[in-house]
Amino acid sequence: MKWIKNNIILVIVSLILLTSLFWEFILADLLQPSIEATPSEHTTIQPPVESTNQPTEHELKSTNEKLYVDLKGEVYQPGVYLVDPDDRVIDVIESAGGFTNDADENQINLAEKVYDAMVIYVPSQEDSEQIVVQSDVNHGKIRINQATQAELEQLPGIGSAKALAIIQYREENGPFKEAEDLQNISGIGVKTFEQLEEFIIVP
Repeated sequence: MKWIKNNIILVIVSLILLTSLFWEFILADLLQPSIEATPSEHTTIQPPVESTNQPTEHELKSTNEKLYVDLKGEVYQPGVYLVDPDDRVIDVIESAGGFTNDADENQINLAEKVYDAMVIYVPSQEDSEQIVVQSDVNHGKIRINQATQAELEQLPGIGSAKALAIIQYREENGPFKEAEDLQNISGIGVKTFEQLEEFIIVP
């Protein structure tokens, strides 16, 4: 006790230090979960990833684009139809209820792609017979807007490739307005056109 009395100041300082260390450890344990739960100031928050499956401008345009086609002749429901750009003649005819019993299906290119303001005429079998007679009157000239690939290949200077090019031009640009329009097709120049001009007729 004498030593304590003589060193009272040292004892007090030691007690203060021990108390400080004790509370420091206690507070450190209590505050540790809060520190771990707090996001680091260096943590980067990633923004939400936007979907990349958005339709392109071309897809939206294709979706919104509509064409009008006038269907006439031997179908059950002739009239003007609103169709899609990728539709074919067969699609329009099916929308109209199909061919009547009098229709001559062989005179229609069912695979032809539709275009705006297109007129599709489905002739009757009687009409087809009249067309044959009219063809004789035209001295066997080929109607380039209705001719099949085989008929086009009968023209001078027209092989299978050019015949297909003529049909493709009709499908993409519509019927020929005049015979000279054939020269718009690659491979049919002035000389080729002069060879076949007397054998074709428009419409």
